Amino acid sequence: MATSSPASANETTRFQAKVRQEYVRKGKFGPHIGPEQDNIIQVNQDLKKTSIALVTKITGGGVSGNTAMAGNETPLSDYDFTTQPTYWRQAVLVDNEDNEKAEFDLFKEARPALMNWTMEKKRDQIIQAMGAVWAGGTYYNYGGTEGAVGSTAAAAANMDTWLGTNETRVLYGTTQTHTAADHTTSLSGIASTEKMDVETISLLKRMAKRASPLIRPVTIKSDEPWYVFYMGSLGFRDIRIDLDSRHQNALPRDIKDNVLWTGGDLVYDGVIIKEVPEIDTFIDGDSSGSPWDGVWGANAASGDGLDNGGTSSARLGVGFFCGAQAVAFGLGRLPSFKRRKEDDYEHLNGIGITMKHDIKKTFYNNKQHGMITSFHAAAAD
Repeated sequence: MATSSPASANETTRFQAKVRQEYVRKGKFGPHIGPEQDNIIQVNQDLKKTSIALVTKITGGGVSGNTAMAGNETPLSDYDFTTQPTYWRQAVLVDNEDNEKAEFDLFKEARPALMNWTMEKKRDQIIQAMGAVWAGGTYYNYGGTEGAVGSTAAAAANMDTWLGTNETRVLYGTTQTHTAADHTTSLSGIASTEKMDVETISLLKRMAKRASPLIRPVTIKSDEPWYVFYMGSLGFRDIRIDLDSRHQNALPRDIKDNVLWTGGDLVYDGVIIKEVPEIDTFIDGDSSGSPWDGVWGANAASGDGLDNGGTSSARLGVGFFCGAQAVAFGLGRLPSFKRRKEDDYEHLNGIGITMKHDIKKTFYNNKQHGMITSFHAAAAD
């Protein structure tokens, strides 16, 4: 009996289509990535520099009665924010000797592993972008050298400059009274008891609605306005505990629809609360030697490490309360697989993946545009 199997080139083509689809839309951030102004992470595709424009709302009272309109027009205010896509690549090389020793095809197994690498790279760069600061016209990472194209780690003075122009867009602890002119001082005012709770969620929402320019909620299911709050596992643990009694009284009793049993996102006061465990890696590290290992903790600027920045060296967490256009995703090229051509007389099998992008928090007129940054107590387990 004769059997048929697809040509290897066809297998590659299908896998390439899959990785391109999942590259943008998969993961914790995926549902909120898209090309529209209503997306939290707005994609703008261009091979070279790409700019995301902001046109602010019209202010002023206009004219009435017999007052002439001519000469009393109000100018539109517009700003731009630029990304610079660059290539990110990874590859696997296997020779025939080792490939034939294995019980599986190392060459084929490399494809999903490389696809996972693209997902994790994008996810971690989004997290790094959410923590970024803007000071004196320069974009900085909260800590660490890898992130947006050309970015470097912020010094303590850069953090202070960022805070000076974003005071209404940063919350230290559970009240606005901790905010000082100095970022380190503001962090040190957060007590270990100031864990994330529902009152703080509502405070963040009020801050977003009062912000100028406005932090717009995103629209879900055609007409429902929502904010989305991304936070690490330890802060998520605390808000979940605070919500438990409300869930017990308010949610359906069946296992299928009650987050007490199923886990997943939390919802309160028009805010979707999402757990992103990797945020804690940026604070505590995981000894993996990755570019993100403790860059917001022990490896951050002196005094600004979130691993011990609170009152009496309390561990702090950070969350990102997001509306529309909080992050810019400058997409140069979608991921594609490449074969190594130097094959040592067909003895070496190399497969690589290449993609081109730049991911940044958006800043207009020195202010982070679509986000409130929340620092709060989040003790280790």
